[in-house]
Amino acid sequence: MSDLHHKKNDILLSKKHPNSFYQTHLEKILENLGINNLEICGAQTEYCVDATIKMAHGLGYQVIMQHNTSSTFDNKYMTAEDTINFFENIWNNRFLTFI
Repeated sequence: MSDLHHKKNDILLSKKHPNSFYQTHLEKILENLGINNLEICGAQTEYCVDATIKMAHGLGYQVIMQHNTSSTFDNKYMTAEDTINFFENIWNNRFLTFI
């Protein structure tokens, strides 16, 4: 993404699955860096963000997030705003803590 600003020494990770841990080196990278706490943001709320939050929680990471820092599209069942609110309600105090 051209709008995503990163530094030279930032670690970039490619993935091919909604779950950022699936068939990637993310868990090993975090372990090598001694990272136990993750702040989540991203796209698409009901796919990538949801899968990664639940996996991170299941692996024992302390997960935090700010409200409305995921994005999605309207679908035939819900607006994007309703989808985000729906998933934030599921995640809140179950899989992560909102800050």
